[in-house]
Amino acid sequence: MQVKLLNNVDAKSRNTFFDTHILLSTRGCDYNLRAGDMITLSLDLEEIDNLGNPDEMDFAGYLFRKGLRYRQHCDVKDIELFGSSPTLMTWAFNLRQQLQHKIMGTSMSPSTQSIIIAMLLGNSDFISHDMRDLYSQAGVAHVLALSGLHVAIITFMIWFLLFPLDYLRARKLRLVVTLIILIAYDVFTGLSPSVVRATVMLAFVFMSVIFYRKSTSLNSLFAAALVILIFSPSSLYGAGFQLSFITVAALIIFYKSYNVKYPDNKLLRYLYTTLLTSLVAMVSTIILTAYYFNTLSFASAISNLAIMPLLPVFMSLGAVAILFVAMGTDVIVLDRILDFLSSLMNSAISWFAASPLSSDNVYVTWVAVLVYYAALIALALWFYKKKAAFLITAGLFLVVGLSHALYVDMTTARKGLVIFNSYNSTPIFYFCNNKALLWVPDVESDFDMQAFRRRHRAFLAHYRIDSIVLVDSTARQLPGALVKPPCAHMQGLGMITAGRGRWKHYTRPDSSGTRFDVAIITKGFHSDLQTLKSLIDCDKIILSGGIYRDDLINLNKECEQRKIPFYNIKKKGAFIKMDK
Repeated sequence: MQVKLLNNVDAKSRNTFFDTHILLSTRGCDYNLRAGDMITLSLDLEEIDNLGNPDEMDFAGYLFRKGLRYRQHCDVKDIELFGSSPTLMTWAFNLRQQLQHKIMGTSMSPSTQSIIIAMLLGNSDFISHDMRDLYSQAGVAHVLALSGLHVAIITFMIWFLLFPLDYLRARKLRLVVTLIILIAYDVFTGLSPSVVRATVMLAFVFMSVIFYRKSTSLNSLFAAALVILIFSPSSLYGAGFQLSFITVAALIIFYKSYNVKYPDNKLLRYLYTTLLTSLVAMVSTIILTAYYFNTLSFASAISNLAIMPLLPVFMSLGAVAILFVAMGTDVIVLDRILDFLSSLMNSAISWFAASPLSSDNVYVTWVAVLVYYAALIALALWFYKKKAAFLITAGLFLVVGLSHALYVDMTTARKGLVIFNSYNSTPIFYFCNNKALLWVPDVESDFDMQAFRRRHRAFLAHYRIDSIVLVDSTARQLPGALVKPPCAHMQGLGMITAGRGRWKHYTRPDSSGTRFDVAIITKGFHSDLQTLKSLIDCDKIILSGGIYRDDLINLNKECEQRKIPFYNIKKKGAFIKMDK
């Protein structure tokens, strides 16, 4: 939950955290709590930090830009409800939640339900990770997030339903009512930057018609950006904001700068326009998509062409279904039609995602992003001005980009050891060239490999790792590594894990016995360091990030008191040892 701290009643630090938002997680759930409720709880805040894993997303910075600096975990029984202070946004959030629950109770398939909730209610939390990956690899991930495309379709739907006003010669009233409904829809769906951008641009177009003024597309776009950044400056750093504005700006500049000739046939004209728009959007954002999501899809232009005819139909029928659901009625026939359309879209997307034009193992640096856009601008100017200087400039930027890519490849380690910082486990990862071993003490059989791949997608792409073997109780090896739980030899280090008790079978060796460089304490450790050191001869202790907070504090203190060399992964980040 996101909670706004209104007051801190501690006499020593009263109002210290006034008007601050925190990320609150609970042990157990209270389903009676709603947005806008006021609660009391004892504060035990910790500042939100990144995990310190290689190539990880700047999650702390992302939350900070959303106003979240602290987090707290507590038992749900420690939370006491004492009132409610609803606002327009919390009212809209609760109404949206009710509609989501009703949609999830219909006879539609879970896939269809999640797509409707994402496209029309603006909440993509119900979209499965597998579906996200498929749409991303096919280059149509924007379809699953409420954006300018969806706003345009919804605007057309509202405009169509208000056609009787034209017979009353109230065209301006039709424009005003459409805009009011659209603004109300924006508030209802949470005011995402892409939706606000599209609405502000439409507002400028509508106002120009109402007041008989000219409307400039670029001015409208910049005005939309200004409105968003005034109220939310941190949006500038968001991937959604950047992708949305760059795409629209590229389309506006392209169609205004180049004299595009269209076929006379309406069907060919539609196909040509859709394909051309998709190509411009792909070229303008493909590098950013690779940078943020580590996916690269040259199939996006064709995949967009394939699903665009289905999207307005699906959204229109989905809106009708939501209206019936809101009135307490589930129309079975409508559910089946929506299931058919969603399965048709998903099948097409799966085919494009599996094509050789798509890749989900791409690593791009911010330098490459800058060089790409510099070369793209120079190339666009060459097409427009026909001056050789711009073409030469684009070529120079291309050389710089290739040189940078070569430098990154030459300086990237070919093998290494990483003990990742994780909340609930201790992933010990060794890679050599394109292959890797993943050893997760204490939770070997329950470990979610797909979740690990998604969480560390950028790391795997950076080091070009395409094959991972999950270590179980049997011995596994790669060049430079041998794992035989609870022991291993990786990257020149002999290590043993102290978790559920297998380490207790190793007694302190004599001069001819085995000793270890490090002992890794995992969350399954239920002993003390004195017992550990009496049984295991090791030079250093590594405290896993998966150890529970109170246990970690005690182990950290014990290491300091006994002057045992140790490495606290939770505090210092992942333990990394690389070789080029």
